[in-house]
Amino acid sequence: MQVQLSKWGNSLGLRLPRSLARQIGASEGQKVNIVADGARLIIEPVAPALTLQDLLVNVTPEAMRAAFDWGEDAGRERVDE
Repeated sequence: MQVQLSKWGNSLGLRLPRSLARQIGASEGQKVNIVADGARLIIEPVAPALTLQDLLVNVTPEAMRAAFDWGEDAGRERVDE
């Protein structure tokens, strides 16, 4: 697929056709890294910065019980109350 570079202020801009943007999951405002590899350009999405709150959003008491429920006590691991 060929596209044309356009002047954008003192820089050059590259427009992605809609079909290509959809194919790679690109969206307006998304940040990307651009790396030159000889005469090639490699454009990669920037991974979003996650907070601890983002990482723990699905950690609930119910989910924790399910994660650590290995069944009834048996043998020497049995604890009498």
